[in-house]
Amino acid sequence: MSEPSTASASKPKFDNKGQYSRSSILRYEKIFGRDYISTGGHETTENLCNRLGGSLRPGVRVLDVGSGIGGAAFHLARAYGAKVTGVDLAEEMVTIAVDRTEELGMKEEVNFILGDVLETSFPEKFDVIWSRDALMHVPDKKRLFACLYGLLADGGRIVITDYARGKTPASPEFEAYITKTGYSVLEPEQYGKLLEGAGFVDVIADDATATFVDILGREKKRLVEQRSEFLSSFSEEDLNYLVERWAMKERFCAAGDMKWGIFLGTRKG
Repeated sequence: MSEPSTASASKPKFDNKGQYSRSSILRYEKIFGRDYISTGGHETTENLCNRLGGSLRPGVRVLDVGSGIGGAAFHLARAYGAKVTGVDLAEEMVTIAVDRTEELGMKEEVNFILGDVLETSFPEKFDVIWSRDALMHVPDKKRLFACLYGLLADGGRIVITDYARGKTPASPEFEAYITKTGYSVLEPEQYGKLLEGAGFVDVIADDATATFVDILGREKKRLVEQRSEFLSSFSEEDLNYLVERWAMKERFCAAGDMKWGIFLGTRKG
């Protein structure tokens, strides 16, 4: 199989203002779970797999956009026999994911590349496009969804989780948060409409904020309960940062500023 090609690596290193430095990634992993860097860790992976149902089968070709440190890709390959290509903008994410692929002996099933999905040429179409809490980094959703539609084989499925906004404008605190993080977020209904506009059919735009809030609470509780283990690798300051950040998201959701969506669609064929 030929390798995907990416645009020239002349762009500055993407770490989202330090959010995705190696130390920050490994710190986030402590709250999301081994090999994960997105909401709900393995629990959310199982949720999305159940939603995809029979689309997951041996040999299914999966493109994981914003693949992070590999948790979902490894599960899709192990549990379903998928062939997974992960693409991520963050160099440290890809470095960690590649190292763990080698540790697991999964180089034949999973491949990670450093690149921008909007500027990467892939040698074949995919049966499933998968993305977890990553597309908020892409401002031009119309272009993004048109690109992802084009990367799917006829009848292929897309499944996404992503941060969303509850109202426009939201509170000054929330608007400052998304400006600082560089996130580009939409209301779930708007998100679904853009997927339909790109050509996807059978679109589901699930406002899963209640699930998000439940996960946030349990992740925060687990982190505090495993305080000693966390502090063996990270500082008290790191612990307090994560606890307050999760509490902040809970406040945003309670105020109606922030939402979390699960989105599915199909390329007609």
